[in-house]
Amino acid sequence: MTNEPLLVLSEQRLQHEVQRALAVAAATHDQLVRKRWLIAACLLEFIGGLTLMGLGFHVTGEDYGQALFLGGVIVGYLGPAWTWILANWHGGE
Repeated sequence: MTNEPLLVLSEQRLQHEVQRALAVAAATHDQLVRKRWLIAACLLEFIGGLTLMGLGFHVTGEDYGQALFLGGVIVGYLGPAWTWILANWHGGE
């Protein structure tokens, strides 16, 4: 019984497959870095919104406090959602 490979590939085909695998690895790394930046941006917006909501309880004047609180709700909760949606619109182009 002989041990022959089931598939014989040329050197050119092997180089092509290696280049394709490296390109896929680079694309995966770029997506990972992009997702980390998006998560950081969303966390920053959430913390900014919580700060505005907290500041809304500490200002004098009912209108200013309510405006800061509602602005914090919008920034803190809708900001990260819209950031994620718009960043991934059309496949993240």
